[in-house]
Amino acid sequence: MENLDSRGSRARDSDRKTRIHLSFYDRTKFLLLFVIVFLILTWASLADNPLLNFNDAVSEQIKSRSWLLVLFAIELIRQGHFLISELAAPYHGIWQKYFGAVDGLLHKLSDWTRYRLSRVVKALLMVCLLAVVLGAIYKETPVRALFLAPKALWSALPMLGQLLFAVFFIIIQFGAMFWFLSRGGVDTYFPDDIRTRFTDVWGQDHVLNRIRENLLFLERPEEIEKHGGYVPGGILLWGPPGTGKTLMAESMAGETGKPFVFVDPGAFTNMFFGVGVLKVKSLFRKLRKLALRYGGVVVFFDEADSLGNRGSISSGGQQRS
Repeated sequence: MENLDSRGSRARDSDRKTRIHLSFYDRTKFLLLFVIVFLILTWASLADNPLLNFNDAVSEQIKSRSWLLVLFAIELIRQGHFLISELAAPYHGIWQKYFGAVDGLLHKLSDWTRYRLSRVVKALLMVCLLAVVLGAIYKETPVRALFLAPKALWSALPMLGQLLFAVFFIIIQFGAMFWFLSRGGVDTYFPDDIRTRFTDVWGQDHVLNRIRENLLFLERPEEIEKHGGYVPGGILLWGPPGTGKTLMAESMAGETGKPFVFVDPGAFTNMFFGVGVLKVKSLFRKLRKLALRYGGVVVFFDEADSLGNRGSISSGGQQRS
């Protein structure tokens, strides 16, 4: 227990001397996207002129699509900046002070608003790249090519394919409706968004020490499995509202650097039959993906005892609080 008490808390992102190391996927995803777009444009040029060889097509695209090379160079410089910030503490400190004012303005918005804005910006960038690629294929302006794509896809399908597409389109509408219904009640917080640590939890030292013992299961599960043991699936926190159960779970995610998933008590209560099952399947599919990517995940089921009353409404029985 003394070793657990003497263990220091995981540093907050604002207190780190260097930047958090990016994964290989995060470091190369935009570079790969630009390369794929360049190759598609080159392929369109080759298809338009059969007498053109590959080297000439590449040279032509380099001259006519210089903006794409500029974007590639900017992304390369950005990743180089991130790499230096991950290795050199003085360099990271200088840029942290420089961007401090900008971060202060952005943090006036809520985390949810900033997350949604980032999703919208990424979606718009993807649509713009798609419009440019379609414009090169159809020899039209990017905006016009974006609207011509569905028509071209429809005309390219045979009659049977059009009928199957119509049936599939009707079915996918119901599938999309159930998919949207199954998305509510689950909030996901990534490691960069979690600033809570064990030092933020007060008045529950005996419970906090028990949670610290379970940190080993998330950080080094192979040590337990190597000796024939099994990693427990979770911890049951019991107590009245306001005693810090959610705060403890969030602090555990912050200490280990794992994502934190909060499941609302009414997440699996739905008026449509089958939506609850879809929610459970989509939740654990998400948890598996997060666990594979980050090496673990902390999920908090708020008021977990309410999950046992699923059949009480349909059977007419009384619910237990």
